[in-house]
Amino acid sequence: MSWSVVSLLRRILANEEGAFIKDPGGRVNVALAFPNTYHVGMSNLGFQAVYGLLNAQPDVVCERVFLPERRLASEYVRTRTPLLTLESQRPVKDFEILAFSLSHENDYPAVVGLLEMAGLPVRQADRGDDGPLVIAGGVTMRTNPEPLADFLDLILIGDGEVLLPTFLQAWREIRSYPLPKTDRVLHLARNVPGVYAPAMYEAAPIGGGRLAASKPLHPDLPVRVKAARADQLPSPALTNPILTPDTEFADTRLVEIGRGCGHGCRFCLAGFVYRPPRVASKASILEALGPLRRPKERVGLISPAVGDHPELDDIVETLTDQGRQVTVSSLRLESITPSSAQALAAGKMQGAAVAPEAGSERLRRIINKNLSQAQILNGAALLSEAGLKKLKLYFMIGLPEETDDDISALVDLAQQIQDRSSQAAVRGKGPALSLTLSNFVPKPHTPFGTSPMASTEVLRDRARFVRDRLRHRMQVHFDPPRWAYLQTAFSRGGREMGDLISALHQTGGSLPRALKRISFDPDRSVFDSLEQDRVLPWSIVDHGFEKGYLAREMKRAKQEKASPPCRPEQCRTCGICAGEPGEAQDKQGR
Repeated sequence: MSWSVVSLLRRILANEEGAFIKDPGGRVNVALAFPNTYHVGMSNLGFQAVYGLLNAQPDVVCERVFLPERRLASEYVRTRTPLLTLESQRPVKDFEILAFSLSHENDYPAVVGLLEMAGLPVRQADRGDDGPLVIAGGVTMRTNPEPLADFLDLILIGDGEVLLPTFLQAWREIRSYPLPKTDRVLHLARNVPGVYAPAMYEAAPIGGGRLAASKPLHPDLPVRVKAARADQLPSPALTNPILTPDTEFADTRLVEIGRGCGHGCRFCLAGFVYRPPRVASKASILEALGPLRRPKERVGLISPAVGDHPELDDIVETLTDQGRQVTVSSLRLESITPSSAQALAAGKMQGAAVAPEAGSERLRRIINKNLSQAQILNGAALLSEAGLKKLKLYFMIGLPEETDDDISALVDLAQQIQDRSSQAAVRGKGPALSLTLSNFVPKPHTPFGTSPMASTEVLRDRARFVRDRLRHRMQVHFDPPRWAYLQTAFSRGGREMGDLISALHQTGGSLPRALKRISFDPDRSVFDSLEQDRVLPWSIVDHGFEKGYLAREMKRAKQEKASPPCRPEQCRTCGICAGEPGEAQDKQGR
């Protein structure tokens, strides 16, 4: 073992507050891996929450591992040191379980890299009975696990607070027995709802070069794996147990106040795979945060739709009265009221992120972003009047049915937002505006999941058009279309994508070189239009949608028709909630 590697890891650990340091003896040893840098991983509330949930179990020790940054990576290579965990600097291959937390498809090649660094065979079929059980969870696994199927022993699909206790209990039942790994995997797949064992399913071609799970090889395994879902959020609410200056949020206490979004934007995962939306109570949030730890402690309220929380104003006011500074992940412009804007400003929030998503009302109807231009401008004005200094605008390009006129409308709307914000400012000029363009990526289990991605040329041209028209008004940021291409390929592809993932790792991320090493064309998964109700790579995952629901939503999009929000207490439209399927849709003439 290299002292230089150990020293660098201990230096990272010394900057933290809240890490769990446990004696591993006799406990279930879990290495929790995030396939990106420490900075990115520790900025991820889901990763930190799973770390906290695992370590809350007295008989579990969970330690973290990340993709090493440049200096640390060079020391690993120079000293030929196997991948070590952060807390105890022990080799990952000595742990019982290696668990990947996966939030971004573009991190998949790093999964291969971390397995190699740990000294483990990359493919599941090449790993024997020795070494850790390799599992994964996270949002990308609850949408389409197939691209990583050949690398993982087990995949956990659904909410972690539901899956982890049941999984650990099933593991405790067998961990002391000298069973072959295949028997262990089968036991867990049989006894833990939401667990998928890819090797226990036959892979079959489904067209376009795609390979997907077809049927289980054991009769007592489900044909489709139903995502595990919590009826309500855990109490106390989920937070980040570790604070460190080396993250995006720099010593901010993050707390989940809501999961899922009821508005149902047709491109958005949060509005579909986390249905129905759930919120944490004010009492649960305050309990999770506990007493003030330091003067002017910063708190970040995390939810896909922060403004939808029914107690938001009270929560912000209470936290502010406690001497805390409050920030929010994002706001829906139509949910902003004078009182909520003032409450956020009183919480010392300097800026806000808002997402009109599309420039024209026509396109917003198509994507079910039910926002009028008046609501957008009014929301921006309220934030400006409250004294916020920064306003981040998020738009999407390459959406289905998008035209050049919609892109021109985007530019016009951004200019109007700036003008209205400046006019509404109480003192001096309005907030500094920045605009971020994201490329539309069709996501499984959404109405737009079967739509093709726009060509990289179209995305590049439209991004440059917006930048050139607004360059003297505000900062404009946009991602390379190549990132969207890979994200779409890994979102919509099947098991064949494992070869592309490996090739990308082997070529240092060079897509042209990687494409020369594989025998299929990823363009089919990226640019083809698919049929909603046919067998698709992600069909193995069951989120409970009534058959035909997503196709009906796509039809409504083409008709420029909006759909009502997800209201579990009065709606049975999608089929997820209990009740007669299709009951509400008939009443609404859908």
